[in-house]
Amino acid sequence: MDSPGKSGVAAALLAVASSLADQYGAVIFFALAGSMCALASANTPTRWDGAKLLARLVVTAAALTGVVAWLLEQHAGLPASKGAVPVAFLIGYVGDRWSEIRDAVVKRCVSIIGGGQ
Repeated sequence: MDSPGKSGVAAALLAVASSLADQYGAVIFFALAGSMCALASANTPTRWDGAKLLARLVVTAAALTGVVAWLLEQHAGLPASKGAVPVAFLIGYVGDRWSEIRDAVVKRCVSIIGGGQ
């Protein structure tokens, strides 16, 4: 028979794990939702190519969400626990269009630095 102390520790660990799994589950779900929006507009000749793109976008969104949510917390004051889910969706939604966004930002910065608006 387990001692009461061990079962209390196990219950506390289970409570912490379930709350973490809940947050990560939401992040993965919304990364998948955003990635599916990106997949809808992508040109994928085969289902396999679509599946690979979807997996790549979800993994990328899940990996980058924590960093971006932390940066938002540090610089904008938005708690990472509240900002992680929308960030995951947004990263998935952008999908493979990062180069377009980068080019637009660089073009805007050059026009501001060059004096033209």
